[in-house]
Order: sequence, then structure tokens, then C-alpha cells
Amino acid sequence: MWAQAPAPATPAVLIYENQPLKLEVACRAADFEAASILCSEEEPCRLFLELAVVEAIGPRILVAGNIHTPATTLAAAALLSDDAGATWREPVARVPAAGFEAAQFLSDQLGWIAVQPQGQFPTDPYVLATTDGGAKWSPQRVWTEEGRSGLWQHLHFDSKDHGFALIDRTGAAPAGGRYELYETPNAGATWMLRESSSRPITPKWPPRRPPDWRLREDARLKTYELERRVGDSWRRMANFRTELGVCKQLEGGNP
Repeated sequence: MWAQAPAPATPAVLIYENQPLKLEVACRAADFEAASILCSEEEPCRLFLELAVVEAIGPRILVAGNIHTPATTLAAAALLSDDAGATWREPVARVPAAGFEAAQFLSDQLGWIAVQPQGQFPTDPYVLATTDGGAKWSPQRVWTEEGRSGLWQHLHFDSKDHGFALIDRTGAAPAGGRYELYETPNAGATWMLRESSSRPITPKWPPRRPPDWRLREDARLKTYELERRVGDSWRRMANFRTELGVCKQLEGGNP
């Protein structure tokens, strides 16, 4: 889990031409085994895209979420555009059995993505950080020990070094309370517990200004619509198919 998560070696470029973009998926046995998913001719796996995050700084736009079957998350996935939605690439390798829950960029070079491992009891939420515009992504643990349950609630940086993580320890029942607030003085290299409570903790930072970008799921079109605020209205800049295909025979598995 804690190995470096690089950008794909030769990321495919998707070009938006007023038709929904479709994220490519491969039916690799190792990916499905990591997520404890079984697929076969008799019980094929239908795959879907869920986008939960949009983050923008200038013309750089990140959308992120996960690829999943109707019952289980297969992998976290993200798409990045450097030209306001005209072209897209995957900036970071997909993370098996996980989802991307939040993201923040302070500049076109400096950014973070919150990673939520999935499972019956989600554990070990962590951060991927980049200082070079996404060429490399380094994992940063919130906790030094592994196996602690937790769900991301908020991730926020107010400078290149200083930030906060708000985590719901649901199911763990820690002595100090279910909700925990952490602070980092070194860009996420280490995190210190600052507050715990049995009730939800109000974020210690001011709310961000209303976004100029939004994601909206369109059930009729079976797409996620990426829209940009233009005056008092919203304009579509790209859209993404929610249905990605079906896996039956898995590549690289046991015969």
C-alpha cells in the first residue's frame, strides 16, 4: 500500500469532442483479486465509473473517484486536464481496492489526493502528494501503524507545509471519541492528533469560495457532466461515461 504511486508510464490521452469520454479498463486478474472480486462467463462483472471529486486551479482540472462493480470498489482513478477540459490523462496510477475521496491543489505543481482503502472495515486512509505537477506521487500516512479504521471527512492545506485531516473513526470506538482532527507542519510527512470528539468536529479553516467547476451525474445520459460557471449559468466542458464495460475472462489469472 505504501509504495510510491507513480503516474502511468505512457498515459493515454482522451480528447473531448462533444462526445462522452470513456475511461479504459483492463480485465486484469490481479486488480480484481486485490479487491476480492470474482468474475466469470457465468457471472460477469459490470464496471462503472463514479466521480466524487473535482478540483481546479487555472486551466488545470482534476476529477477523481473510483471504478466499481454494482457491489464492490475495484480501484481509485483520476483524470487530469491541463487545458480546461479539452484533453485528459490519468496523472496517477490507479489504486486497487480504494477510492479517491478529496483533492486540493495549491499551485499547478503542488497538490494532494485523499485515498480511502475500501473493504468490509475501511482502514488506513492516507494521502498522495505531488510537488512536480503529478509526475510523481508520494504516499503519506496519517498514522504510523497500519490497520486502524477510518473514513476521510476533510483534507485541507492552507500553505505548502501546513494542513489538516479530519477523519471519522467509525466502528473503532476510540477512547477520545469517534471523530479526530490531525494537523501537519511538513506538507503531510507527519500528522499530529489535535482533537478528538464523540460528536462531529467543525472544520478549523474557513470555507472555500463557491467553486467555478462542478460535477453532476446525468442519469438519462448515463454520464458525469463537468460544468464551469459562466456568469449565472453553467456550461458543459466535458462529460464522462458511467458505464465502462463488462469483464468475464480475467487476464493473467489461473486457467
